Amino acid sequence: MTTLPNTQAALLPRITVIDALRGFTLFGIIIVHMIEQYYAGRVPEKYEVQPSLVDTIVSAISGILITGKFYAIFSFLFGLSFYLQLSKSNSDFPFLLKFCWRLIILFGIGFIHHLHYRGDILTIYAMVGIVLLIAYRLPDKYLLVLSLLLVFDLPGILTRVIGLVGNEPGVNAFIRKYEVSDASYFETFKSGSYFSLLKANLESFAMKMDFQVWSGRIYMTPGLFLLGLYAGRKKIFEQIPSQTRVIKKYLQNAAWALLGTVLGGLLFFIGANSIAGGLSDDANMLAGISLFDIFNTFLAVVYVTGFMLLYQNEKWKSRFMHFYDAGRMGLTTYLMQAFFGVLTFSTLGFGLVGELGAAVSFVIAVAIFILQIFLSKFWMKHFYYGPIEWLWRSLTNFKMQPLMKPRIDTYMVASDQSILK
Repeated sequence: MTTLPNTQAALLPRITVIDALRGFTLFGIIIVHMIEQYYAGRVPEKYEVQPSLVDTIVSAISGILITGKFYAIFSFLFGLSFYLQLSKSNSDFPFLLKFCWRLIILFGIGFIHHLHYRGDILTIYAMVGIVLLIAYRLPDKYLLVLSLLLVFDLPGILTRVIGLVGNEPGVNAFIRKYEVSDASYFETFKSGSYFSLLKANLESFAMKMDFQVWSGRIYMTPGLFLLGLYAGRKKIFEQIPSQTRVIKKYLQNAAWALLGTVLGGLLFFIGANSIAGGLSDDANMLAGISLFDIFNTFLAVVYVTGFMLLYQNEKWKSRFMHFYDAGRMGLTTYLMQAFFGVLTFSTLGFGLVGELGAAVSFVIAVAIFILQIFLSKFWMKHFYYGPIEWLWRSLTNFKMQPLMKPRIDTYMVASDQSILK
């Protein structure tokens, strides 16, 4: 029997459904970002183009079925990955130090990304990822309660309600606060110089943090991390066949909760605004944001559980496996999407922001992701990691990691079942 070389001996099994789900999630993410034209903000009114009926329909479908949901799944998977790494470590403390260093590196990668695309989420992940280091030892019941309180943005809702009662500036004030800078940023994004765009994106970091706070993302993202950690502890993804009944129960409960959210929201707005005077604009905005976040969360649960159940069917599994390699090199896939998006819409490329409708942007998103599927399949056939994953791993370990797979004819390693530790 042929003995595997040392690099191959370190191979560990992967949970393929997680990588496939991550790839599927990245498909949803590029659709949203392309429809938003990789602008990460509200296009100033004077630059808005009157949308066609098709554009309106595409934007509505994206808003209802995609926007916010795939960000939630992506965040959930980040927490799940933390658990999987932790479970494979020999000792907690060295791993936690290593993970902390990984977050610092991730912030650096994300910050470079932010300088080119201010909608970057990696810097936020790196900052709020510290919650995993703080809460990883919480008992299951406390971890679940804390994660749900954060996922449903209870701190943010309470903060906004208190602000509303105290007549503090609301969401509309936040939008007006950045109207002047938005107009200037649009012109820079569309036709400014490379360095002026870098400068504008650097200055917009404070606005991004403002958005994280008033939108509640600063609470929801770590909540999703913790929910992923909880799911990892329950080994739902590792033991799907034996957990089918539990997964179906989650799916049913989420579907009913989704329906309840929609009906409850409609009744609330109809009832509240039928009263003399109705709700103020800020109160309507507060209620709308909160209900939309709850809607997004339940629909994300439906997507994840539905994906897991369908994955048990061989025909569906073969279809979902097209997402697998893009998900394995998820960080590279995410950054590559931004490269294509910025190239399409910003001054660094064709400068088409404000000129393409949602329908055309959707078609471009699908075309880019199909290209990414082929590129990722080719890359992972010859390499152990995506290029950015390799860089991240090498910097984490202070050592160049093996990248290219050796050409060995005496044995085979299934690429969809293993990866270097």
